[in-house]
Amino acid sequence: MTQTAFDRFWELVFGAIALNPKAFELIQILPQGFRVALYTALLAGFSQAFGQGIVLFVNRVKPIRFLLSLAIASVLFAFSVLFWGLSTWFVSWLFFDASTPYETIWSLLGLAYAPMIFSFLVALPYFGVPINVILSIWTLLAFEVGLHAVLHVSVWRAFWCAGLGWIVLQILQRTIGKPIAAIGVWLSNTVAGKKLVTDMRGIENLLQTRGQILFRIYPTTNTLDNRDDRE
Repeated sequence: MTQTAFDRFWELVFGAIALNPKAFELIQILPQGFRVALYTALLAGFSQAFGQGIVLFVNRVKPIRFLLSLAIASVLFAFSVLFWGLSTWFVSWLFFDASTPYETIWSLLGLAYAPMIFSFLVALPYFGVPINVILSIWTLLAFEVGLHAVLHVSVWRAFWCAGLGWIVLQILQRTIGKPIAAIGVWLSNTVAGKKLVTDMRGIENLLQTRGQILFRIYPTTNTLDNRDDRE
C-alpha cells in the first residue's frame, strides 16, 4: 500500500517546525501533500483564533457561536495563506522567471505555517505580542527553506521571493482587498450573532462597563467590606 503525506502528517509538521528541508521535499513527492498543507494552515488558523478568543469572550458570544466563530476564523486564515501563496507565485513569475505551478508554492507555504500551531500562546499576558512576532518570522524562514529546497534556488532568491510576495499581499489587502476584508468581518459578526468589538479601546470600555454593572448588582458585598475596614 502506497504511503501518503497524510499518513506522515505529524512527521511533516514537526519537520517544518524544525526547518528541515526534507519535510518540504516529501510533501511534493508523497500523494495528498496538498491536503496536508491545507490541514496545517487550518490548524494554525484555529490555534490563532483560540489564542484571540478573549475577544469573543469579552463580547459574550454564546458557546455554540463561539465554536463556530473559531471555525470561521480558521477558514478565513487559510484564505489569507492562499493569497500569500498567490502573490508569491506572481512575484516568482514576474521577477525571477520561474515556471513553478501555483500548487507547489501553496503546499510549501501551507506546511511552512506549522510553527503557527503554537499561536494560541499569543493569549499570554505581556508575552503575546513577542510570541506572535517570533512565530511570524519562524513561518517566513520555514517558507524560505521550502522554496530553497524544492525550487533549487539560492537562499537569497528564495528569501526575496517570499518577502516580496508578502509585501504584495499587504498592498493588495489595503487596496483592492478591502471589500474582501469587509466580507470577512461581516461573516464573523454574522456567525457570532452580534457586531464584535475587536479594537483594544472598545474591549477596555466593555470590561469597564460590565464592571460597573456588577457593582450595581452586588453593592451589598462592597458595603460590608467597607464596614469591616472601618471596624
